[in-house]
Amino acid sequence: MASERITTAAGGVVWRKRPGTRRPETRVDVLVVHRPSYDDWTFPKGKTDPGETLQQTAVREIGEEAGVRVRLGHPLRPVTYPISGGTKIVSYWSARMTGTDDETPFVPNKEVDEIRWVGLAEARTLLTYDHDLGLLEEFRALRERQAHRTRTLVVLRHAKAEARSADVDDLDRPLTPVGEARAADLVPVLDAYGVERVVTSPAVRCAQTVEPYARSIATFLEVDDRLSEQTSVVHVRRSLATLMDRKKPVVLCSHRPTLPWVLDAIGTELEELAPGQGVVVHHRGGVIHATEKLL
Repeated sequence: MASERITTAAGGVVWRKRPGTRRPETRVDVLVVHRPSYDDWTFPKGKTDPGETLQQTAVREIGEEAGVRVRLGHPLRPVTYPISGGTKIVSYWSARMTGTDDETPFVPNKEVDEIRWVGLAEARTLLTYDHDLGLLEEFRALRERQAHRTRTLVVLRHAKAEARSADVDDLDRPLTPVGEARAADLVPVLDAYGVERVVTSPAVRCAQTVEPYARSIATFLEVDDRLSEQTSVVHVRRSLATLMDRKKPVVLCSHRPTLPWVLDAIGTELEELAPGQGVVVHHRGGVIHATEKLL
């Protein structure tokens, strides 16, 4: 018997503060799109391209269909439904619009001929599918506790490094070619979350893991000795208290022996991370609202 074909896709419930409102907790609009080939109203989404992560897919498809730039926030429940010859699994995020409409104007295309920014009540009357109504209600619940506005912290274990050697100081051990490839692969994933600050242990292998991303957004590496292998739990807690207090999305890169202290300081469950893997933490007001494994 042939195995079932699984098709993966990704998208988002894209939101922005309603123009003219000053307080972020007042009102928000969400983006819905009309697809002429189906004559339906839905949230922007699309199939994953070969070699692409789901996060990349979500950001790319939202941009292609609606001409909107976003950064991903709190993950939403995936939607699964049957298609011809198999099953489709669509991953979704709460996605905040960045920039302005003038910077990325919508151009009707073969996939989407109209977009609308609407309030949650109007979205409920427009959306065609029950699964989209479920996503809308999930987003509504996030908004009621302001969890749609979570801050993002990405915790990374450095990518694969050269083996320890008596000839090379441990701090100076570089990445292997496999590690360098992983560092390059992380660039579009971190960009999908809109990471703006890049913090690293002083070890070369940690710095090299996040340096390609820092270079891609023209920012500098913030070297923090408190994230080294020779740190202490007290120093790690002080570092994390500072990072968790910042509004801008942050990535930090550290070491396997240090990561249990990092995750404990955040208040999330310990994750066993392979080289180059990470955890995305969505938090607000000292509360962890969601975590995701970054494979």
